[in-house]
Formats: sequence, structure tokens, C-alpha cells
Amino acid sequence: MHELIPIDLPGGGLFAVIFGLALLLAGRRIFWLVVGVIGFLFAYDLANRYLSASSNDLRVLVGLLAGILGVFLAIFLQKVAVGLAGFLIGGYLVLELVGGNLHPGNVTATELLAFFIGGAVCAVLALWLFETALILLSSLAGAALVTETIGLEPARWFLAFFILMVLGVAVQTGIGPRRRRRRYREED
Repeated sequence: MHELIPIDLPGGGLFAVIFGLALLLAGRRIFWLVVGVIGFLFAYDLANRYLSASSNDLRVLVGLLAGILGVFLAIFLQKVAVGLAGFLIGGYLVLELVGGNLHPGNVTATELLAFFIGGAVCAVLALWLFETALILLSSLAGAALVTETIGLEPARWFLAFFILMVLGVAVQTGIGPRRRRRRYREED
């Protein structure tokens, strides 16, 4: 399985679960943080692959710079940031579904094409359905982070992923018992 969260970071597994749950429950509201963390993770992952002989500090620095750029984009250029986040999340999710990776020397043309097609589709969806895309993308990413980190076998991974994704969408859209109660009170 492809690691979206670098577990070799100090507290990486705990960070992945906490950030995954934050994405699931509040990704739409904290999208600037989502974009920043996704920028960090993507840059750290690339630095880990291409600067593997370098120190972990350099990989973290590269990730932090990309994360700060992501936060800046999210605050000042929302559409660009959401499109970029959609592209990265979509690309990684498609790679996860096809069992591919972006390791240098091991990447196939099919995996690269899958990454770019998945990324492009999610970027377009993110820009077209801005609010809905934020909810869906953050729920997908959150579910992937949590299930990937706890290390389930494939059949259980998919079930847990699906349940968490649906839960994230429901919480972020307000679908559930609390909203229904509020609606009934308004009708009285």
C-alpha cells in the first residue's frame, strides 16, 4: 500500500489518525489547513523518494515550505488551492485503488497516467462543485489516512474506508439526527 502519511516522521502514525479524523469531521471548515497539510505530505513524500540519501530534516523542511505555500494559496487563491488539492488527492487515491506508486525507477506509464487522470478529474470536480468537493475530498482523504494508518487487510480496509467516508460526508453536511431534530423544531 502506498503511504500517504510519512510514518517515519516522529509521531507520524498518531498524526495521520488525528489529521484523518479532523479531515473527516471538519475538512470543509479547515480547508486552508487541509491544503497546507496535503502540500506538506506531497512534498515530503517526493523529497523522501528523490532525496533519500539526504537527512530527514531536509525532507521535513521541503515539506514545510510546500505546506506554507499551500496555506498561502488556500487563503489568498482559494480556487487554485482547491484545484491543486483535488488534483493531489485524486491522483493518490487512484494510485491507491490500482495498487500503484510513484517511486522513481519503478513507476510505469500506466501508473503515471492513472495519477494524472485521477488528479485531473478530481481537480475539475473540486473547482466545479467547490463546497461539495471540499466535503467529498476531505472525507476521502480523511478516510484514507485513518484506514491506511491502522493497517487493515484489503477487504476490511475497503469496508472501513467506505464507512468512514460516508460518516465524514454526513457529519460535514449536517445529515444526521441533530439536523433532523433541528428541522422538526423549526416546523413546530
